Amino acid sequence: MGVQVYRSYRATISHMQKIICSDLGGPAECEVELRGDTPADVVKNCQEHVMAEVEQGDSAHQDAVEDMSGLSPEEQQEKYAEYMQICTAAFKRR
Repeated sequence: MGVQVYRSYRATISHMQKIICSDLGGPAECEVELRGDTPADVVKNCQEHVMAEVEQGDSAHQDAVEDMSGLSPEEQQEKYAEYMQICTAAFKRR
């Protein structure tokens, strides 16, 4: 898999942090870089990346979507909070 970068087009790369898809619940083998101006931007860009991969028929990303869909709303919120913590920690490493 080649390296792809998903980011907010309003931002300049020098001000963004990056994290990879698998850090946020994506398939272990996915090393797509996700970027954003804020932790919320990174999580949003991850969601967009995962859905794009699913639309292209990627079964590993489909499994990640199904895993998240199988969670209760409360568990989904907990998972989102966990992803936000991961991204926030990445921003603190700046």
